[in-house]
Amino acid sequence: MTARRPEQLALRAIGVADATFVREVFCATRATPFRQAGLPESVIVPLLSQQYQAQQTQYRAQFPAADFDLVLIDGEAAGYLYALRGPERFVLIDVALLPSHCGQGVGRRLVGALIAEAAAANRPLDAHVARDGRAWRLWQRLGFEVVSDDGVYLAIVRRPPP
Repeated sequence: MTARRPEQLALRAIGVADATFVREVFCATRATPFRQAGLPESVIVPLLSQQYQAQQTQYRAQFPAADFDLVLIDGEAAGYLYALRGPERFVLIDVALLPSHCGQGVGRRLVGALIAEAAAANRPLDAHVARDGRAWRLWQRLGFEVVSDDGVYLAIVRRPPP
């Protein structure tokens, strides 16, 4: 059975009632390395909860003017997209989807829409990505180039067309 392609993607601002879902997406996308390391769920769950809180605090302090949006696929919550649409540059802060929605082109469509929006505003789009080769190859295909490399993450940018 092949996964069906989502028909409609939409964004809406994350509200207080969405906090549990957003935390679930965060945990679902970050638990695998801990499980592979053999950590028990009794350790993983509070660890990811603490990481989630720290990330939320840091993102909202560093990017107070950013849009923190829920990703809706055919009207149902499927993930989140955090982006700053600033006067000098756009920043893709974070994007995550529930594992059941991965591999269907949703992430590519979301990033593609943000690329188009940044290009229309004649602004660069900045992001950070793990040095993992597979992830970086996707970003390269989308036209991003490396600005800096700290050994763990790549700072990348997609410049607007001339």
